[in-house]
Amino acid sequence: MFIHRLLFVPVFIVCCLTTLTNEATLPNDEVEALRSIGKILGKTKWNFSIDPCSRGNSWLDQPTRYYANNITCDCSFNNNTTCHVIHILLTAQNLLGTLPPNLTSLPFLQKIDLTRNYLSGPIPPEWGSMRLVSISLLGNRLTGSISGELANLRNLTSLILENNDLFGTLPAALGNLSKLERLHLSSNKFTGEIPEVFARLTSLKEFRISNNNFTGQILDFIFQNWTNLEHTYMEGSGLSGPIPSINATLENLEYIIISDLNGAETSFPQLFINARLPKLDRLMLRNCNLIGEIPASLGTFTTIKILFLNRSNFTGSVPQWILNTKEKMDLSYNNFNDTGESSCQKRTCSQALQESITPLHFVRINCGGGEITVNGITYEADNYQAGPSTFYQSTNWAFSSTGIFLSNNRPDDVLTLKSSILSSNGGYELYTDARVSPSSLTYYAFCLANATYNVSLHFAEIQFTNGETYSSLGKRMFDIYILGERVKQDFNIIEAAGGAGLSRVQRFNANVTDGTLEIHFRWAGKGTTSIPERGIDGPLISGISIFNPVFKVGYKPSKKVNRISTAAMAGIVAGATFATLLIVGIFWWNCCYKLDDEISDVLLGDCWCYLASKQLVWLWLLQQVTILAEQTRGNRAKEKKKRKNRRRSNEE
Repeated sequence: MFIHRLLFVPVFIVCCLTTLTNEATLPNDEVEALRSIGKILGKTKWNFSIDPCSRGNSWLDQPTRYYANNITCDCSFNNNTTCHVIHILLTAQNLLGTLPPNLTSLPFLQKIDLTRNYLSGPIPPEWGSMRLVSISLLGNRLTGSISGELANLRNLTSLILENNDLFGTLPAALGNLSKLERLHLSSNKFTGEIPEVFARLTSLKEFRISNNNFTGQILDFIFQNWTNLEHTYMEGSGLSGPIPSINATLENLEYIIISDLNGAETSFPQLFINARLPKLDRLMLRNCNLIGEIPASLGTFTTIKILFLNRSNFTGSVPQWILNTKEKMDLSYNNFNDTGESSCQKRTCSQALQESITPLHFVRINCGGGEITVNGITYEADNYQAGPSTFYQSTNWAFSSTGIFLSNNRPDDVLTLKSSILSSNGGYELYTDARVSPSSLTYYAFCLANATYNVSLHFAEIQFTNGETYSSLGKRMFDIYILGERVKQDFNIIEAAGGAGLSRVQRFNANVTDGTLEIHFRWAGKGTTSIPERGIDGPLISGISIFNPVFKVGYKPSKKVNRISTAAMAGIVAGATFATLLIVGIFWWNCCYKLDDEISDVLLGDCWCYLASKQLVWLWLLQQVTILAEQTRGNRAKEKKKRKNRRRSNEE
């Protein structure tokens, strides 16, 4: 009986709340405010024939992973007869309007979430006079600077402005937001230094400033004053090192993600020497100009599940606890004296040359896909599913991939893609598949003849879209290196190709002197990471073609080719003629010249008759030589035409 009463309680509460909501109504001034706000936002499907707080159709939809359509009201006012709008959630709807300044007409509004739309314009400074607790505008086209008026939102706990086109310096007045817990500013165009008064933001739990153009050093207060800090992301922020020391009381710190710092080389940060970080789960210090040895004290942080200390200048030996771990760890691109992995040997050209007759003159790879033939050119398969730190080797080429997508929380990253917007027909066969990498992707071609090669890199963006949708706002940016030299910085496939789903071939020349060609793609923290969803960033490549233009296309050293030059043909004809005349001469000598005078007159006629029959042999031999010469000339013409067509395909 008691259990039945307990079950009755929540049902009774829901029924009462529904009754209250049905009886209470939204004041007309707020209804009209919503009507105006909807027009400014571009929201066209609100049904004003019913009360917005009725939670009826068009005012409340079933949410999905990113989509939300919800107007939430509090109907407890005036003895449960009056409602006021407190939350507006319109996410992933591709709204095309601007941010409404008259949001102030909803005086009880606490939360506005317009994540993943197509909104433009500035953030209205009028919002600073409201009661807002949470503002989320991630993934739009917003421009302008952050107004200092927002500092008047003294109850603001969350300010999410990621993935927009906001610019300018951060207003120092934001340091007065003492209740702020989440400050996300990544993937904008902010400049200047982080204001010193931000040290007052002692309630801050999440701080994201990746992919900006800030200047100055990482300030000490981040790891000293922000004692509630849980997550910090500073990838490609523009800031300089060194990384400051850490406060020993940061017991809630879980993620430290820092990359691509400017400034001079420094030793491993002291923040891990004396600190106690019982919840530290992810530590990434990539390309942070760190030198020296990895301190033994780092091994005491047994809670670390992801450790990336790649692309620095660490020396010494790799610590044994890292070699023994089963967690995800990456120490690639350092200068260790001893990696402890004697069985890991990379194949070299000299080793391969011992197994083959001649060096290669071309390598073609269908990155992320199976073997295909395009315009008579075969591209080798490359559909191996790499892991967080992988070296995969084919016959005469290999690739290495490092990194994980830190923001999607998937157990395993998918690093080979299949396009949903491109067809394998219509000339896009090479672009329907692609290989991606969260951080670094390097291809190696072995056993090449030493020469200057034409390198064609095939790209097509297949994770973003075109049109006026939030999925078109993604920006993939990475650097391209060939033989260690950076040939493209912040390369953007969509900008280069003129849109998503369009192909682009970047051509370079590479002088190979040791039989090996290295092509390296590296993400330096630039571009978006949350559009159309989290975990979409890093380099992407569809195909690679490496070709020696001096090499005669179609020539295969391992197979004999029946080809006779003009000089050789002339020699054959002359030799055959000489042999025939020699045979006739010998016969003449034996048959006629040596006969005795007595019988010469008798046999002379038979001798000439016999010689006439030999003339038929001579004529037949000449005919065969002539036919062979014609066939050879025809074959050479066909081979020349094939070479021309193949060369044209290679250039494309």
